[in-house]
Amino acid sequence: MKSRITIVGLGTGNRDELTLGAVEALKQAEQVILRTGKHGAALYLQGQGIAYSTLDDIYEASETFDELYPEMIKRITAAAGQGDVVVGVPGHPMVGERLTYELLDELEKSAYHIEILPGISQTASFTAALAKGGVEGLKILSAAELPASQMDPGLPSVIVGLDNEVLVSDMKIRLLEVYPADLIVTVSSLDKDGLPQLEDIPLYTLDHSRSFDHTSCLYLPKVELGELAGYRFRHLVEVMEMLRSPDGCPWDREQSHESLKQYLIEETYEVLEAIDLQDMDKLAEELGDVLLQVVFHAQIAKEHGEFAIGDVITGVCKKMIQRHTHIFGDVRLDTAEEVVGNWEAIKKKEKGLKSHTQVLRDIPTILPALMRSYKVQKKAALAGFDWDKPEDAMKKAEEEFRELEEAYRSGREEDVREELGDLLFAIVNVSRFLKQQPELALTAATEKFIRRFAYIEECADRPLEQMTLEEMDLLWNQAKCVFQGKNRV
Repeated sequence: MKSRITIVGLGTGNRDELTLGAVEALKQAEQVILRTGKHGAALYLQGQGIAYSTLDDIYEASETFDELYPEMIKRITAAAGQGDVVVGVPGHPMVGERLTYELLDELEKSAYHIEILPGISQTASFTAALAKGGVEGLKILSAAELPASQMDPGLPSVIVGLDNEVLVSDMKIRLLEVYPADLIVTVSSLDKDGLPQLEDIPLYTLDHSRSFDHTSCLYLPKVELGELAGYRFRHLVEVMEMLRSPDGCPWDREQSHESLKQYLIEETYEVLEAIDLQDMDKLAEELGDVLLQVVFHAQIAKEHGEFAIGDVITGVCKKMIQRHTHIFGDVRLDTAEEVVGNWEAIKKKEKGLKSHTQVLRDIPTILPALMRSYKVQKKAALAGFDWDKPEDAMKKAEEEFRELEEAYRSGREEDVREELGDLLFAIVNVSRFLKQQPELALTAATEKFIRRFAYIEECADRPLEQMTLEEMDLLWNQAKCVFQGKNRV
C-alpha cells in the first residue's frame, strides 16, 4: 500500500487565510510536519491541540541549499514509512515553495501517493493589500533562485522569499542591472497577526537598515522601455518592431534586405577592427551593431510572413545541438580535429551533399576570393586531397611563381591572369598549412605598408614626386627599423 504525503498550503500566517481543506487535513493527520514553525499557522495548530514537528533544525544546521532539501526529504520519507504525513508549507505549495518541487522531483510516484492542497500565497495576500498589478498579468519569482533572464520589467513582478539581508543585497545588485535605481518599489512583511505591512522605497535603498524574514516580499511595478537601466535581447526586438511600425522611423521603414546588405558588411568589418585593436569597449559596441542587423532582417522577414527572430534562434539552436553530438548525444570525440570531422559529416548529411564536389560548390561565391579559396582547400583536404607537409605547399608556390614568370615573358594576358591566379591559390594553401588566415594576413600587410609609407612622407625633405626611388627606399628601410623597435614591423 502506498504511503500518503499531503502537502498543505498554510497561507500567509493569518488564521483567516487557512482554507477549510487545509484545516480538515491537519486535524485528521496522523503526523504533521511543518517546513517552519516560524509561521502564524503554528499558533493555530497549538490552539487546536494538533501536534506537529518542524524542519527548522535542518535549516539551522545546513550551510547550503544543496544540503538542506535532501535532509528535509529524508526526514519526510522516514515519517511516511510510519504512516500518512501532512507537510505544511507557507503560502501556496506551488508558488515559490522549493520543498514542494524537490519532493515531486525526488519521490517515486509508484511508492507514494502525493496530494497537494492549495493555500493563499503570500503573493495573493500582498497584491490584495497593494491593490496594484496589471491586466496583462503578474510575474512571481523566488529571491533565492532569481535568474537574470527571467526578470521582466514589462510586467509587474513580485519576488518572494526575501528571508535574509545577504540574499536581499545580492538580489538588489541583480535588479539594478535592469531596473532604474530610483524606481519606487514596495516591500512587505507580515506582522504577528499575519497581515502585510507595506513600505514604499526607492529600489537602491532596499538593503539599507531594514529587517527581512521568511514572510518578506517585494513588488516591482511595470517599467517603460525608455526608463530601463539595462536591456535584454527581447527589448532589442521590441525596439525594432517600434521603429518599423507605421508610426515608427521613416528611414527604418524604408529599408529592405537588399538595402541593408552594405551595413551588415560594414559592421562585420568594424567588429574585426575592434578585435585587432583589442578594444573591448569598441568590440561590445560593434557586436551590438551586428546584432541589430540580424534583428533588422528578421523583423523585415516577419512583416512579409517569411520568418521571425524566433525561427532564427530556433534554427541555430537546433543546428548547434544536432552538430554537437558529443555534447548532446552519445558520440565520443576527444580532439578538436575529431569535432571538425564530425561537424562536416553531419553538415554534409543535413544538406544532402552526396559528393565532395558538391561540398566545394556549397561554399558561397560571394565570399572574398582569398577567404573562399581557403575554405575550398580546407574542404578538399578533408577528403584527403592535400600535401603532406608545409614544405610541399611552399614548393608548389615556387613552381607557380616560375610559371607566372614564363607567362609574363610570353606576353599573353590570359596566361598571365591564369598563372597569377594559380600563384595566389598556392599562397593561400601555404597560409592554410601555417594556420594563418590569408585575408587577415593581407590586411595586416596592407596596414604595415601604409604605416611605412606615412613615415617616408613625414620624414621626406621635399614632395615624394621629386624624390628618386633610391631616396624613398632609404627612408623605407629606416621605417622598418623604427617600427621593429615598436613591435610594429
